[in-house]
Amino acid sequence: MPNWEGIEDTATMLPRIWLTRAKDGDVWKPLRKIDCKALNESRGEEILIDGGRSTADPKNGTIRFNFVDRPATKLMAATWFTKEEKKNQKEFTLQPLPELDSWQVELLYQNAMSASSSLGEGLEDILKEEIVLESEPMYKVCVIKNGGLLCMKKRPRKSNFLGIGEVQYSLQRGYGQYTIEGEDDENALGDLTHAVFVIHGIGETMWSKEDSSVLSTNQELDQLRMTVNRKKVVAWREECKKCEKQKQPFPPPPNRIEFLPIEWYDKVRSPTHSLVTSLTAVTLSSIPALRSIANDVVFDVLMYLTPEYCESILQVVTTQIIELYSTFQRINPSFIARGGKFSLVGHSLGSVILWDVLSILKDKEEKNIPKGNKNDPIMIDVPASPTRVHSLATLEKEAATMGNQAYAKGTENDSKHGTWGPCMRKKMLQTIPFTPDMTVFLGSPIGLFLSLRGAHPVFDEMRAIAEAERASLIPCDNEEAAAPPRVFDVSPIICSPFSLPTGALYNIFHPSDPVAYRIEPMLLPEGVDRDEFPAPLFLSPDGKSVRLHVKARQVGDQLFKQFGSLSSLFDKSVENAAAAAAAADAEAARKKAKAGGSNGKEKTPERPNFSGCIKDRECSFRLGGRSTRVDFQLQPGVIDNEYLSAVTAHSSYFSNEDIVDFIIFNTRSYDEKCVSTSVD
Repeated sequence: MPNWEGIEDTATMLPRIWLTRAKDGDVWKPLRKIDCKALNESRGEEILIDGGRSTADPKNGTIRFNFVDRPATKLMAATWFTKEEKKNQKEFTLQPLPELDSWQVELLYQNAMSASSSLGEGLEDILKEEIVLESEPMYKVCVIKNGGLLCMKKRPRKSNFLGIGEVQYSLQRGYGQYTIEGEDDENALGDLTHAVFVIHGIGETMWSKEDSSVLSTNQELDQLRMTVNRKKVVAWREECKKCEKQKQPFPPPPNRIEFLPIEWYDKVRSPTHSLVTSLTAVTLSSIPALRSIANDVVFDVLMYLTPEYCESILQVVTTQIIELYSTFQRINPSFIARGGKFSLVGHSLGSVILWDVLSILKDKEEKNIPKGNKNDPIMIDVPASPTRVHSLATLEKEAATMGNQAYAKGTENDSKHGTWGPCMRKKMLQTIPFTPDMTVFLGSPIGLFLSLRGAHPVFDEMRAIAEAERASLIPCDNEEAAAPPRVFDVSPIICSPFSLPTGALYNIFHPSDPVAYRIEPMLLPEGVDRDEFPAPLFLSPDGKSVRLHVKARQVGDQLFKQFGSLSSLFDKSVENAAAAAAAADAEAARKKAKAGGSNGKEKTPERPNFSGCIKDRECSFRLGGRSTRVDFQLQPGVIDNEYLSAVTAHSSYFSNEDIVDFIIFNTRSYDEKCVSTSVD
């Protein structure tokens, strides 16, 4: 029997390989093997592929994306392929033959195999046989014998004289061996138990262009998903090897995490939008690359500072989360029943949007909480103080005078208006349909936005209210005294009790990221000195595994603080002595004024002096539920220049190994936590 060239699959029943491409002219790429098998068994019905992220429609030859707003791609099946060699290269691409053509070519191949067998009649007639392709009538397919080799060739029906200059192509049976990156890892994982919505930041208009060298959020999340899956599978297989040596049962496969991008840039920055049209009209034609940065990157922040576009962006993001939340559960109907959880991640400006989305959810939840009465000292409404707390709910009555915004500047009667929430023209009624298990801010400028909104006095106001509520429960030293106890007779509350509706909250930043800001100082009293702020924690999966060189650097910093130069110690001691003297004089004046009486005037409760109050005290913030700290910085490298790192710091969060490990650790399923505990 003669040998054949171009036969990659020798199976008698040749399986169909399913391929896809975005548009005409693109290279056809095969689907994952598990998806090809499922399509071959589907009998033409729609099925979920790519882990539920897409839906394949064999009848219409399309693939729809379930969680991203992309045009549908083309889908087709094939068993035979045309090998098109690239010019001046040994590489080639495979172009699939339509199923009808593949079927005819396969029949010719089977006839040739039969004719060349021991009981066959020879290849003489087969070599003369030709098939005209239905999809390309100008081409024909025939069996060619070259020495001792047989092959299938596609050539023009009208040949030139002696075939000179004739272009002909070799045909290949079967696609051959191939691998899809990340397929094996995802197939090895267990059930899907965690879904993470990711809100992109500034510049997505630029990063999403085809000629951009920077990955878009969708591309970054695809890479992040594969990295997470690979690390999970590698760790699980290592545990299996340990269990095998110890003759213990294997641990269950780790859970799967899905990352769902929330895209808002194209909804509010459509090329036909009047804002984009006006911006294009006024943009100078010089230095287009730099002006593109201003228009496509910086302009996103300016847009969000305006009430109109802030409202539009929040509406788009909230609506998209609601729709994806519904779609996700339709595709994964048992997700909630299995204990599945949802989390939120915001990058750059996306973290500010996420903060505002949670602020709106907080406002709705607080309005639905029944208030107490005067007989309940814990739930009693606190009287209005000189500084009013402004959220969406409290401004509802003042919409006429304040422009129906969640942010208002000070007036003569009230000098400290402020808010933690967004600036909008009207109140948003729509909220996300769940409380996130975890909220993560990456490279976030939230601290900057809160400063602009005047949120610091508001957080201090909440601290004062918490002091008043706590004081109402403290018994007086003299039980017969009718007057209530002083508010600040106990050690002051340091951290503002403000919280957002989330199971945990983390503000993660690179120390050299020029866009990132801290949040914790906003939750501390305004009188606290900057040197007293608690240092941000170093990010590690379990909160313990700080690298050795980072620990060494921490020890060095502590020694430097404790054993500074003698001159600085002397100067500081002089300053402390002067401050102590001034404090003593102020205390004496206060006691004298108190002894002189109030002349019938009601005295304003004194606010505590928070200077030095944080020293030797552990700060615990209530902002994010079970997480007592908010600010976390990435661990620096052994050799790390902060100025060089600043170039890529803001755009490298999704590829950072520490963040990947942190996400894996904090999204573990119950079974994984049990296994981890038993191993420890």
